[in-house]
Amino acid sequence: MRSTKFLVFTLVLLLAIPSVLWAKEAKTIDELVEMYNDAKCKQCHPKQYEEWQQSYHSKAVVSSLKGMRNFYAIGVPKEWERKLTKVEVLKCLDCHAPVVNYASEELAVKIAEMIIKAKDTKDEKEKKALLKELSKLNVGCLACHNIKATSISKGLLGEPEKDAIYTPNMVISPVHKTIPVNTMNKSLFCAQCHGRYIAPDGEQIMCNTLSGSYYNNYISRGGAETCQDCHMKKANRGHKFPGGHDLEIVKEGIGFNAEIKGVKHTVGKWIPRAIVQVELENRSGHRIPDG
Repeated sequence: MRSTKFLVFTLVLLLAIPSVLWAKEAKTIDELVEMYNDAKCKQCHPKQYEEWQQSYHSKAVVSSLKGMRNFYAIGVPKEWERKLTKVEVLKCLDCHAPVVNYASEELAVKIAEMIIKAKDTKDEKEKKALLKELSKLNVGCLACHNIKATSISKGLLGEPEKDAIYTPNMVISPVHKTIPVNTMNKSLFCAQCHGRYIAPDGEQIMCNTLSGSYYNNYISRGGAETCQDCHMKKANRGHKFPGGHDLEIVKEGIGFNAEIKGVKHTVGKWIPRAIVQVELENRSGHRIPDG
């Protein structure tokens, strides 16, 4: 009788394990992308999908090869003297391509090796092929609206449900399961990647300090706007998420004033000179540059 109770208790525990742990691990990039294929999102959200395609989120891997290559080729094996494993790979790709969480150990390592090769190879044909394959990985619709949707409050929200779409608004779609959450419209949601990242093994990765300057220098002085207010809502920027690569938002965030005076020397040989005074003002809610 005791063994029967133990079996029932074990089954209950197993059923309580988040479904994400039961997810099939992809063996190829195509299989991985298909698991979270967000191309179908454009059928109902063409405007948002088109905006996203213009964003750096849509090329989050191929636009950041240098930094990731250095981490995988130098940081992990040489500086920390560790083996390149999926745990180490995710210290970049959990943010740059969250879907890699569902890759097999072998595929995750292979992707890291492809990143190294894509950056290092002198063979243009090989580079083009690698970039084409790696471009399939990015921060897509489901990266934010599912995979990372509950990350900042898993104690309350739990693991993301596989087929659910998480949203910051209260509009419930008749097409798919919709779960409204009050975390996606807060800066902390963006900060989980655009700031200090805490890896599953506890290591802290600081690719940038964007969230630190935002909270410590902007919010602490009475600032109230969120990341989403400036990078999405203002000027109807939507899912383009413009940042340092966009001239218009840079102009908005930096005040610039210059005074130039010509100087003519009357003693000795005349040499044209100028006195230049430049004033720069940070009008953004965080330090510049950062990302």
